[in-house]
Amino acid sequence: GVGGAAPGPGGVARSEMGKITHGIRLKEVVYTLSPFEHNIMGNYLKEIHHSVVYTMKKHIVFDALPFCILPLAATGWYCADFKEKEKQHHRF
Repeated sequence: GVGGAAPGPGGVARSEMGKITHGIRLKEVVYTLSPFEHNIMGNYLKEIHHSVVYTMKKHIVFDALPFCILPLAATGWYCADFKEKEKQHHRF
């Protein structure tokens, strides 16, 4: 090192360790919300609620109705019709 200082760990002179160069200025940046934006999380939760409701409705209409509800209803209707035909069979 310069000035007779013995090199410390990493080869840096001890007299230079821990010093901040005077030419660098550090800027502090503070992020704040305006009073009009304080309700962001409330709106976000409302949007999530509407999104979940919309998705559930979509799944009920496009998945549950054709693949669950209609087959069960058709099976029930077929069974009831079969029983009725069985009861009326002796009349024909």
